[in-house]
Amino acid sequence: MVGLGLTACIRPCLAQQVVERYENVEGFLRIGPESERRIPMTERGYSLLLPDGAPATVAGVAVFIDPRRFQASPLQLEPGSFDSEALGRNLAVLHITTGDPLDFLFEEIEVEELADRIGAVLADVGLQGAPVFLAGLSLGGTRALRLAAYLSASRDTRPFRLAAVAVVDAPLDMARLWETEQRAAKLEFHPAAADEGRWVTYLLETHLGGAPEHAAARYAEFSPFSHSAPDGGNAAHLRDLPIRAYHEPDVDWWIENRRKSYYDMNSIDLAALINQLRVLGNDSAQLVSSHARRAGYAEGASPHTWSIVDNGELVEWLLSHASGAGPPEMQSLPSR
Repeated sequence: MVGLGLTACIRPCLAQQVVERYENVEGFLRIGPESERRIPMTERGYSLLLPDGAPATVAGVAVFIDPRRFQASPLQLEPGSFDSEALGRNLAVLHITTGDPLDFLFEEIEVEELADRIGAVLADVGLQGAPVFLAGLSLGGTRALRLAAYLSASRDTRPFRLAAVAVVDAPLDMARLWETEQRAAKLEFHPAAADEGRWVTYLLETHLGGAPEHAAARYAEFSPFSHSAPDGGNAAHLRDLPIRAYHEPDVDWWIENRRKSYYDMNSIDLAALINQLRVLGNDSAQLVSSHARRAGYAEGASPHTWSIVDNGELVEWLLSHASGAGPPEMQSLPSR
């Protein structure tokens, strides 16, 4: 239920402009069968970071589907961060939220609504024709590819120009993810991993009709990539879209710190997706693997991190695909 805590502002900051609009979402998200297993909903809205001179100077818009409100007050961008590198190259950045901090976008109507919201935000600031790049870490990357597959498969006119997608260590095959999280919950080697295992399997089973053995078709239908489905399932809808998948497959860290193997790492999904897209003829699909590159590697930091990304180089790669998608009214989309 959406509350009345609406905030909106348009303000200049550090030679950029930040356009924000949020509303509180009341209630709680159930993450387990026990009544106490719930977390509060967050805010539904967006923060749009624009370069100086927008909209005339904007070369594109990078969209992140975030779990909670982007803290843009005051806007203090760390040098070398994605947002900083993007704005320095006239790439606007849209941080958008649904109000659900653990949103998998289970229902197609939710994906459609999100796509329409993004299109409306861009239209409000005169950027309806700008190329859009979806990006995200972890579940944010899952959401990005879920939205990308939906847009590519839709029979309707796209509400914006989707040009490319970049994801970082995102789980894609939900049947594989369920098995991984089930093992972590039972093993209880690491408290955080075990807790994640319980809430992830609960949400998947609740929304997808039970465990994968009882709802295999639904899991494949929902997953951005399915290893068991022909052509990778929804991966087939991504065959014409430039995609980058970043990961640091440090299996030694996972064994030592989480008692997880290659079967339990998101790397297996990302590599399989990119390989399947190459099989389907997508030469713009790239797997970016790193080793010992992440921040804090020497101190034992987790490889599940955005810090493996060269943000400036990624922005350049995204912008190199800015002309790859036609305007919304000219796009011809295949039927489902």
